Amino acid sequence: MPRLSPYGFARTVLNIAIPGVGFLVSTSQVSAILSKTLGFACVLEKMEVVTTAVGTGAGASRVLNVRKGSATGTVVATATLALATQGTLGTVNVGTLTTANAANKFSDTDTLTVEFASGGTTFTAGGVELVLTFRHQLAKEA
Repeated sequence: MPRLSPYGFARTVLNIAIPGVGFLVSTSQVSAILSKTLGFACVLEKMEVVTTAVGTGAGASRVLNVRKGSATGTVVATATLALATQGTLGTVNVGTLTTANAANKFSDTDTLTVEFASGGTTFTAGGVELVLTFRHQLAKEA
């Protein structure tokens, strides 16, 4: 691993396209990303969900979780995707971060999982882009 640099921090934004088929049009637990190693120490600063395809479905609502670890790991951020927040293209829904006990801090070996929790009410159509913003210390080559 490279040595940390004294020159401050950088932010890395990870965009994850999530189509409605297989994710929003279900009420089952399903992972969009399962146990991806980030490879650098960082802090999750922000979770945003952007509407890329208008959601439809009477009373539709799904919970989107970001976990540190596997599909049973610690929930570090969550957002509820409801029909009201998915009705207009480009709408940004800001998720809620869990900072208690440094839950949102990742080591270079921690893994990231993005999952829709089981339950809720299915969408009949829709799509979102998940935008995760991480802060990490700059590093120089070892």
